Amino acid sequence: MPHANLPEKYRATVICFHEGQVLLVRKKGGRWNFPGGTVERGESPRVAAARELYEETGLSGKELLQLCSLEIAGVCHYLFTTHLYPGDKPAARSEIAACTWVARKALQRASLNPTAQALLASGIPALSPWAA
Repeated sequence: MPHANLPEKYRATVICFHEGQVLLVRKKGGRWNFPGGTVERGESPRVAAARELYEETGLSGKELLQLCSLEIAGVCHYLFTTHLYPGDKPAARSEIAACTWVARKALQRASLNPTAQALLASGIPALSPWAA
């Protein structure tokens, strides 16, 4: 019998930083979110994070650092971070319609989807405006 308190879904999310800004992605008609997606069966969260980052933005996802894991609304979110280097240019790919850079201080004002809003509200130090 399955354990009642286990999350139903697992998601790997990547918070990309570059010059005090955070990378956001948006599906057509959707709101902004952090790059990421479902951890597939048999896949580690780190591999899922790198795969999703590449599928959505074309970025390699090398040097991912795991920040933490959080459960929000029955979904376990594995959060990773990475810094980009000169020449790294994200481009919308797959189901992603657009990529944009937003200053950490402006994240509260961005049109974020509910998941991104919940992650931001969780108080992750890396997303705090004072961390910039």
